[in-house]
Amino acid sequence: MTYKIVLQEEAVLEIQAAFEWYENQKSGLGYELLANMELCFKRISQQPNYYTFINERYRRVKTNRFPYLIVYEIKESNVFIIGVRHAKRKPIQ
Repeated sequence: MTYKIVLQEEAVLEIQAAFEWYENQKSGLGYELLANMELCFKRISQQPNYYTFINERYRRVKTNRFPYLIVYEIKESNVFIIGVRHAKRKPIQ
């Protein structure tokens, strides 16, 4: 079963900010970040229960190349991406 990925507004804003920052560092790097996140979203949608709990409600997965944690919650056949946090800047609670 493949779960539907639903991006919450906060996650979208965090992704946009990260994209812009990386694009300002080097042209094309923001797109590499997005491709990496898309790959993570695909993996989460295929096996959402595989990844680590951060508390009784939320799970997280680290992106491969970039220092970001994707925080999500599983509800029925949906995966709600509630945040995309820089691993060294924003602690996950």
